[in-house]
Amino acid sequence: MDRDLVLAGLLIISVGITLLGVAPWPMLIRPKRSAREWERATWRAVWWRSVPVVAVVSILIGWALVEPAVSDEPLPLSALVVSGLFTIVWIRAAVRALMALNAPPPVAGTIGIWHPRAVWSQAFVQAIDPEALDAARLHEEAHVRHRDPARIWLAQIITDLQWPWPSARRRFAQWRSVLELARDEEARLAGADGADLAAAVLTAAQFRVPPRAGATLWDGGVRLEERIDRLLGPMASAELAEGHGPALAVVPISIAGVLSGMRFGEFLVQALVRWL
Repeated sequence: MDRDLVLAGLLIISVGITLLGVAPWPMLIRPKRSAREWERATWRAVWWRSVPVVAVVSILIGWALVEPAVSDEPLPLSALVVSGLFTIVWIRAAVRALMALNAPPPVAGTIGIWHPRAVWSQAFVQAIDPEALDAARLHEEAHVRHRDPARIWLAQIITDLQWPWPSARRRFAQWRSVLELARDEEARLAGADGADLAAAVLTAAQFRVPPRAGATLWDGGVRLEERIDRLLGPMASAELAEGHGPALAVVPISIAGVLSGMRFGEFLVQALVRWL
């Protein structure tokens, strides 16, 4: 069988099985006084599920680099059936991702995968006073600075690829709620008054609209009472250092995976095909 076809089938099967296998892994994250620190912990809980996928894909790429153009590992019928089932999940995730890109703008929030920008409906601007609007602008500027619409979009894709596990949806929902708390905190550090920002959030919550794409000022998944309490209470003053160590760890994992695939890939592929 053609090597590229075998590789495509093995990728669909192995990635699908890996995502389903890591989805239920527990990762208990306790609430933290600093919302920014809490947001980073919940974000890691979402995207670290993709690290084993990187390792699996790298191993298969390493195998393909040394495999002849015509592979001696034909895929059994069961493998084709399994890959078809996982393909349905991938198509579902792709459709939902496209729908998120074409969703209407929110009443107040930040949109734009490639070029994030804050948007405001005229009704929202007319409903709040200038001080509350300035506080909301600082909140949305924090979303723009962190490119949160793109992060939300990618996190949704990762979550959808783990369907139908409810644990994946819970991790995504928790991160989305904590994300708003973290941006509230950054807005206050930039000079926003907590009471003014609370007034903007309460005003946005009064607009009964369905969930929108991007980082909305008010998200229905956030407990309104908890958010207002944090805005009106004292704020954590600890400064967090910017770090990319966990993300950069993917690079050596990829390199090690490719080298392992070149050395042991044939054995692993044969074992996978026999199991299927």
